[in-house]
Amino acid sequence: MLDLGRYELRRSGSRIKLEKKPMELLIFLVARREQLVTRDDIVKQLWRSNLFVDTERSVNNVIRKIRTALGDDAESPRFLETVVGKGYRFIGPIEVIAPQYGESRASTLEIHGSQSDQSSVAVLPLAWLGKEIGDSGLSFGFADAMVTQLANLRGIDVLPASVVLGLPLEITPSNAAAQLSVRFVVHGAVQSSKGQFQLSVEMYDSYLRRACFARKCDFSTESFPAVVSDMARHVAGALSRPLAPNEQRSRHSRDPLAYAEFMRGYQLTANGNAELMEKASQHLTHAVTRDPNFALAHAMLSFACATRHFEFDPVNSWLEKAEFHCRRALELAPDLAEGYLARAFLLWGPSKNFQHIEAIADLKRAIGLQANLAHAYNRLGTILAHIGLLEHARAMFQHARQFNPKKEISTSIAQVYHWNQEYEPFREHTRQWQAASPKNKYANYLVPQAAMMIGDWEEASRLAEEALQAFPNEPMIIGLQGVLHALMGRGEAALDCVTKACAIPKSFGHAHHTYYHIACIFAITERRETAFEWLDRSVSTGFACWPFFLKDPCLANLRGMPEFELLINTLQAKYPERLGVL
Repeated sequence: MLDLGRYELRRSGSRIKLEKKPMELLIFLVARREQLVTRDDIVKQLWRSNLFVDTERSVNNVIRKIRTALGDDAESPRFLETVVGKGYRFIGPIEVIAPQYGESRASTLEIHGSQSDQSSVAVLPLAWLGKEIGDSGLSFGFADAMVTQLANLRGIDVLPASVVLGLPLEITPSNAAAQLSVRFVVHGAVQSSKGQFQLSVEMYDSYLRRACFARKCDFSTESFPAVVSDMARHVAGALSRPLAPNEQRSRHSRDPLAYAEFMRGYQLTANGNAELMEKASQHLTHAVTRDPNFALAHAMLSFACATRHFEFDPVNSWLEKAEFHCRRALELAPDLAEGYLARAFLLWGPSKNFQHIEAIADLKRAIGLQANLAHAYNRLGTILAHIGLLEHARAMFQHARQFNPKKEISTSIAQVYHWNQEYEPFREHTRQWQAASPKNKYANYLVPQAAMMIGDWEEASRLAEEALQAFPNEPMIIGLQGVLHALMGRGEAALDCVTKACAIPKSFGHAHHTYYHIACIFAITERRETAFEWLDRSVSTGFACWPFFLKDPCLANLRGMPEFELLINTLQAKYPERLGVL
């Protein structure tokens, strides 16, 4: 048992002596359970620098002490697996142990048993009992309203209502807990008779395998919001948590057809696939046409249109639509978290010239209103990475992972690996991404860069050519191929790529990366002043990752220029570490 509160390791009730470095590393490995932790990661975590440390011997010594304390065998590991030539992975089961439903979800970790950390809550839509046809708006509205009110409970992760949309209606609480990797499942049923409704709600504990809370009440359509609030207070009480007051106005529509259209669009926006945003926007447009006061539908429609404009179709009609529906959502519901999420997506885009600080403020406000918005954490991670706050960005991506049933981290963390020059995780992550989504533009764009980072020009050339064949009119990929030509000494071919990239009329959301590649091409070919002008253009249009500018070998010829040093100092002052703190 690893007790973080007491900072000690116990086995069979007895305390196991473990020195500070092995204890720190054990905690670090457990926190990244089933993830590869490289030897370089371990050195940075334990010593911060390898200048005065024999890292090979020191890491081996610390790992040996951990294995001895755990009673583990390197040849047949139960807890700590060696990944040959790379690092280590903690593979042992973990269980959170605390006072019943205690505040800290990681106060004590038990390294035995068969259950994983599941101190989180999911709320299922209501089931309808009897022969009467159910009201899908009321069913999902209950789940969404409960989630909205419970979202900010301390020490408890409350999954967004969108994650339950794909579950079968007849799923049991125990199966739902297993599929969603949560400890608690709130579920309920409605029975109606002659216009009267009875609501039954229960919270199932998958650890104890029994209900830990149950309540019944009668209600009418008019009293339903108050009934939901009352149920939320009782659920919070069962979890030993105070429920913060929630003044959000109604997020949903009582028009069944408007609600049905909303649900179709909401499901498409929830899965994060930008290619489906046009279809999502059609359904959401139908929803707000039928019910102009449907605040949540306005917010999600704005989000869908802004994403479409950013990724695929930078015409003004998408942008105008996104701006209108964002304003309308916040007019109808000034405390609607998704409204601020939608506004942040607009602020951090080419039409607003990537207003980093303003977008960060809106995303923080959205999270403050509703702490389980995975889209908000992931967007924060992307923005923070673009302004050089790489560790804060990594933390945001990890936050979002808590609200993903499959506990998958956002593919956008590849940016952190790349700009922090973490070669192995970057290469592995991008390969897995491309294998899972072979037609994804960003996966194809990033995979060649993993090979470029380690100087594998043959592999990089092959992958860049494949990416260009798949996306022949993508300026980022054309610019990337130009950088590769320049690095390989083919200056004329590199400059041809600059011409081709600049000739493409459509400017998508990530044009700043094209500008950065052009800066690299001119820097490598020793056109320093022109290179700096393109770098400055990249910064002014959204890409300001100054730590990467200091490391990227492509910009080596710019370092030492007074203009370059002034730019770095300005960015450091403009985007201080406190911006990344929630």
